[in-house]
Amino acid sequence: MKKLPNKPPKPLGQQFPSASPEALDLLRKMLSIQPSKRITVEQALAHPFFKQLHSPEDEPVCSHGPFDFSFENEHLHRKRLQELIWEEVGRFRPSALPVAPSRSGTEADSLELSLSRSRTRSSGSRKDP
Repeated sequence: MKKLPNKPPKPLGQQFPSASPEALDLLRKMLSIQPSKRITVEQALAHPFFKQLHSPEDEPVCSHGPFDFSFENEHLHRKRLQELIWEEVGRFRPSALPVAPSRSGTEADSLELSLSRSRTRSSGSRKDP
């Protein structure tokens, strides 16, 4: 994505011509790429767009505090990114992994076996840049 040219975003008003100014403002604040600049849930619920629906006494609050986005700070090399993608795929669809999970082993053992086999296959065929 860093290699793509910078392009100004289309105004939300053009993309959603029938949306109210309050809705567009809320969308703009919710769609901020950087989590630290994004509107919080409490701020969003108090936004004028939700004035008819907002009821602070009837809205539960997360007891865990703010979410931790520090995982986004990890600098991922190509190999590590591939491993993470395979792990994610394996959690949702183990049958999509190069080797299906074994019935005797745990899901984690099967996933690790599948990942190591896919690494072995890919490392023999070409080198990473």
